[in-house]
Amino acid sequence: MKLNKKVLAVTAILAVGILAGCGSSNSTAGSAASAPASGVESSAASSEAAGEMGDVLPIDAGDLNEIKTGSYKFAASITKVADGQATLSVYGYDSYLPEDIDALQEGSVLRIHDQGDTTVTKLTVTSIDRDADNGYVTINGGIEAGGVELTLDHDVYRTVTFDDYPVYYEMGEVTLPLAGGVTLSDSSADPQASAVETDGADAVAEAVNAEPDGWMPNNTLVFTEDGTISSIVRIWVP
Repeated sequence: MKLNKKVLAVTAILAVGILAGCGSSNSTAGSAASAPASGVESSAASSEAAGEMGDVLPIDAGDLNEIKTGSYKFAASITKVADGQATLSVYGYDSYLPEDIDALQEGSVLRIHDQGDTTVTKLTVTSIDRDADNGYVTINGGIEAGGVELTLDHDVYRTVTFDDYPVYYEMGEVTLPLAGGVTLSDSSADPQASAVETDGADAVAEAVNAEPDGWMPNNTLVFTEDGTISSIVRIWVP
């Protein structure tokens, strides 16, 4: 699967946003990795074992609890806005340091949220196809063959799936207050639509609640400051 450049131009805004600034990579070079263990391991277990196993881990996506007090931006599915606060599910995706992906070879082990699963699994690399001109790496035949596809995006490799979105996984649900001056920028009407700007907690709540099923991780980016939602951005998606 190759990149659809039209869609990529739209989705790049979301792809750089997931829990920005939440920490550094825990990954190590994967060339010394052993065969994959059976079953599924948690993210915590993955981090613990990484140094010993030599597996390549995703860049740390941050702790869900941190966003309750910190300043972040992340993809989200907004389910309800009421009483001055929003209930939403936070989504992350796997991204990797370029040097880690450049070091991958057959026999390396990549830690992934396979197909958007919430837990981390091990993928043993059996084949790698590198498209250096386009910053594209296909592992184990790509998505259609049960493998992984990565694209170089803002100096990191991230997962990519159909329509060029990251392979999102749900990190959990939180309820956060809306800032009194919260803003909403909504350009979801069509690819050429100018953004409709809405200001204020009451007006933003009304706009979001008017489309209860319209705020999904592939089109919605939430910004927080000190655990309070300061801005919501929604873009057009195909």
